[in-house]
Amino acid sequence: MCPACRRELATRQPFVSVPVPRPDGFPLTVTSAVYDDLLRRVINAHKERQALILTRILAERLALSVDALLTHVRYAVVAAEIVLVPMPSAPRTVRERGFDATNAMARIAARRLRKRYRTTARSMLVQARPVADQAGLGARARQKNLAGAFRLRRLIKADAVVIVDDLVTTGSSLTEAARVLHEAGVPVLGAATVAATARVRTRTFAD
Repeated sequence: MCPACRRELATRQPFVSVPVPRPDGFPLTVTSAVYDDLLRRVINAHKERQALILTRILAERLALSVDALLTHVRYAVVAAEIVLVPMPSAPRTVRERGFDATNAMARIAARRLRKRYRTTARSMLVQARPVADQAGLGARARQKNLAGAFRLRRLIKADAVVIVDDLVTTGSSLTEAARVLHEAGVPVLGAATVAATARVRTRTFAD
């Protein structure tokens, strides 16, 4: 990223994001910035063109969102371990890209957060079945497409988990991930993302 884009991104502060319409069971979600042209180019370059130099930059934004979420819920149990759970990617997508973009961001974000919290990143979810491309699907279609799409990969003992992803749009993916974890008895504090699309309503932490 050029210095000007870095400075522009650094001015953006995390906020609570709520999809419209809001899916039932959508977790408390904090995002670091609106998904505008700048973040669209950065996220796409990272995932689709394997611009791995951007992993650290995106992970720093993700860490900001996680920290804001933990501050918002007043999570201050110093001795407790917080696990960042990345949204699962399709195995075929990971093979084609050569890496798991969300998992890579989660691992670096966890390291950034260790100055204040005991954090680690663990893959607890996998895709249970193939899903259609979400591009172009509306909110209801996305919910139907993702219903039952994830399953627990392994149950990891954790004091609290935060689901992490690069982008929240309709909220269907985060909602389904939270449902699977809740049903397994995993304590989900909420979710954190790098960006949120314009269809997501933003609100301050005071609202």
